[in-house]
Amino acid sequence: MRVLMSSLLLVLLSACSAETPESLLEDYAQRVANVIDYPIDLQLDPSIPAYPRTRDRWLEVEELREGVVDVFDLRRCGLMELIGERNSSLGKLALPSQRLLYELRFLPPLRQCIDTLASQAVRDEDEEVLLKRLRQIEQIKREQLPRVLSNAIFNSSEMEIQFSRNHPPLSMAQASQITALVPALEQFEHLVTLSETTGWQLPQWSSELEQHYATLYAQPFGAPWLKSLTLLSQTLDQTATAIEARLDQRPICFNNRPNNRARIIQSVFTGWYAEQLQPLMSALHRSGIQWREGLEPLYTHLPLTPSLQLYFDTTLSDHEHSLWQHYIRARDRHTAAWQRLLGQCGMMPGNTSAQDA
Repeated sequence: MRVLMSSLLLVLLSACSAETPESLLEDYAQRVANVIDYPIDLQLDPSIPAYPRTRDRWLEVEELREGVVDVFDLRRCGLMELIGERNSSLGKLALPSQRLLYELRFLPPLRQCIDTLASQAVRDEDEEVLLKRLRQIEQIKREQLPRVLSNAIFNSSEMEIQFSRNHPPLSMAQASQITALVPALEQFEHLVTLSETTGWQLPQWSSELEQHYATLYAQPFGAPWLKSLTLLSQTLDQTATAIEARLDQRPICFNNRPNNRARIIQSVFTGWYAEQLQPLMSALHRSGIQWREGLEPLYTHLPLTPSLQLYFDTTLSDHEHSLWQHYIRARDRHTAAWQRLLGQCGMMPGNTSAQDA
């Protein structure tokens, strides 16, 4: 009786909401342990895989030899100023995002120049040589664009911040910040589509690209979300283990009839699982879906180094051993454990035995 009274008090005395994911999860597991009279020594470890080092993310991009470029009469294409910017001391130190913008600005006028020259009814020998060289440049630039784009996204300091393990786990309130990151991910996806097509023009929003990078830098989401997902998965798994072990020992209810303990179990289910844990699960799940859907076209369509491929395989992907799939399995197992517990006491939704008792 003392255990039942203590459990009931724990249900009723919910003075304030947990401020961190860890405290909410620990509180939930303790309440379940008390009400089923089975210990849960919750072990939480927010460790997640490390984002690869810069050198392990970088893709080599073939550079056009400066001497060769100088030979071409690119002034005819209006590209000499742009080439000058690229070959300046500042241009050589440009960030990956600036290198991407350079390529985006370079290719459309180059193609226009090729089309104009190719449409001439008559071309002399020098123009034929020039046209051939311009086409070679365009082919190299077009083939290298996906690698440039991959470096600009995954080798940027902004994406490194997103996956830095220095950030704490994501709270339920912070999960909504994913909406601020979606436009940046959508623009990146648009660039991936461009890199797979021909004849595109410089996007009108290209001048806003740095602003999107700034948003990614200012609002870290990736690693905090992965940490919270990992903590949630551990809690769901360990709680399910306790429920399963308790039910395997001896039944809580006999003949599927609810008793006093069963009613307290139902209070924990409705007051903490349904009203406290599930909102956290829903917030992490919804925001995670948006995050995964935003990144999936990037890491599946762009070339990656082996280290980056392994990182996304083990975190966001649908691979069997990814953190995301671990969460899905833990969620389903935890749900099944509660269904078994409530079902044994005739308290599953739609069951009238609890009302008849």
